[in-house]
Amino acid sequence: MNKHIVLIEDDADILESTSLLLEHEGFRVTGFKSFTSLEEMTALRPDCFLLDENLPVISGHIMCILFKSKPATRDIPVVLISANPEIKQMAALGDADAYVGKPFEIQKLVEVLTSVMV
Repeated sequence: MNKHIVLIEDDADILESTSLLLEHEGFRVTGFKSFTSLEEMTALRPDCFLLDENLPVISGHIMCILFKSKPATRDIPVVLISANPEIKQMAALGDADAYVGKPFEIQKLVEVLTSVMV
């Protein structure tokens, strides 16, 4: 598999545990606690962005809108994750490819990631 996922999650424990679990499932994960720059994200050449919706500076769905508006990133799938009960609406607003509610089972997350990276 070895697909590359860029994970942006501000909770250090969730970032670390999700990264480890996804790596155990065969993914390559680059994790960030916050959005850095579009240029840096593009340079990583990910197969998918996995974004927490509730980040301190910029929401996941806003990052999704940014990624989908740029030619270099518009075709890279974006999956939003959140405990926010309105995650479905936020994913639709940002034109995300998929979403997963927190808490999630790792197998469910793997299924969603695999389905968007076909």
